[in-house]
Amino acid sequence: MKFTASILLLLFTLLGDYSAWAQSPTKEAMNAFAHFTKTRDSKQLEIARKNIDEAYQTAKDSLSPKNNLIRAMIYSALAVIDSNRNLTYKKDPLEESSFSLNQLKNEKFLTEHEAEIEFVRNQLASGYLREGNNALAYSNFDAAANAFTKVDTLAPGILQVAHNLAIIYEKLGYPRKALIYYNRLIEDKPEPAYYFNLSELYTLLRNDSLALEVLRKGRGKFPEDRDLVFKEINYYAEKQEYKLVIDLLPNALKLDETSIPLNYLAGFSYDVIGNKAKAEEHYEKVLNSDPNNYDANYALGLLYLNSYVRNQKKRQLMYTALSHLTKANEIDPNQLKTLQSLAILYQYSGDEIQLQRVNSKINQLKLN
Repeated sequence: MKFTASILLLLFTLLGDYSAWAQSPTKEAMNAFAHFTKTRDSKQLEIARKNIDEAYQTAKDSLSPKNNLIRAMIYSALAVIDSNRNLTYKKDPLEESSFSLNQLKNEKFLTEHEAEIEFVRNQLASGYLREGNNALAYSNFDAAANAFTKVDTLAPGILQVAHNLAIIYEKLGYPRKALIYYNRLIEDKPEPAYYFNLSELYTLLRNDSLALEVLRKGRGKFPEDRDLVFKEINYYAEKQEYKLVIDLLPNALKLDETSIPLNYLAGFSYDVIGNKAKAEEHYEKVLNSDPNNYDANYALGLLYLNSYVRNQKKRQLMYTALSHLTKANEIDPNQLKTLQSLAILYQYSGDEIQLQRVNSKINQLKLN
């Protein structure tokens, strides 16, 4: 991180505050730190640390706002410069700097030294960001969450940090914490995956109304996103809201017109609301892609059987129903509902031999 001219000026201002303290450890620490900011010579930073540690021995030392500010600046710089921790420390420089920063409570002092405080916060944020990334690389999610949370506190508004925290908290099983960051991400940089994951979290928390609201908002922003459209349509299917399923079908089919599950759902939805022609159309699309699909064969067989029962003069309906129901039975011989439908068909057709055969199979399945 760069040291600006304003920081250098503030360092010399602080040095001026200590001018009466000839060769005090604090002044020596500031001298060395000032040289470091100009030269980037890490040896000067080590000298600064040695001197500020010497100046930070007693309880009175640790209560001094200026001592704490200088110490926070030196150790926060060490946390970034010595990122691999080649030097020896009693405590990690991030911890040392954070401790001293937290000792600064006086509002007037904080206002007067706002730029230095900001410098420390930025250095700490950089240090914790590196710590979080390292933890994440080794899948240490608890440590990563701890580090990224500190970054978020020190330097709010970093979208990648919010992204990481949302995913980590979701992975760790803290949905309410994850919600905070997904909502922030949607506000600041909306993406389809954020809407999708947020909806999933609300579903996990059994808040279906918010889950659906998030899906609708996401689909409003990203109408061509397949995951959002299909998740919403599946939501309506699970709730048996088939008219709402049908409302979304044009958009969904535009995204994947040959999808077998989608075309079957379309056929079933039209079947439920009584639009047999559209139901037949979509069931046939399933069979065009997969002739051995049990569900579509059974559904078409049942559709034609019901139509035949209502109008027995149309014998072709019976033959078509028989074809699909027989095919369904071949695909899955142990499906009771297929056999029961065949039994009805044979009753109406008067085929006693086939009826006895099917009833025998039904009784055998019921006994098992």
